Amino acid sequence: MYRFMRTATVRNAASLPAAAQFAGEVTAHVNKRHGIAMRFGIESYGKSRVHWHFDIDSLDKMQQLNRSLMEDREYFGLLEKYKEVWVDGSVKDRLVVFPD
Repeated sequence: MYRFMRTATVRNAASLPAAAQFAGEVTAHVNKRHGIAMRFGIESYGKSRVHWHFDIDSLDKMQQLNRSLMEDREYFGLLEKYKEVWVDGSVKDRLVVFPD
């Protein structure tokens, strides 16, 4: 099994409500449209960061999901709508492998 994790840093405290709104919207959209069980949380201490994660069975399925997301206009619309909320260059992705 694989766990995909993404973090993004919120630009400032005033942007935190919009970041939380985006996190909820994008999570609901991706889960419904692409059939995964992504979750999100907001970091409590230090810099304000939003964390997303989901588990996936194989790298092939991950690749299929990526292809599907690249064709998802609504997903890109959400990214565009909320682009000013995030610190530039702060999005970090990780993929963790869990042995069987």
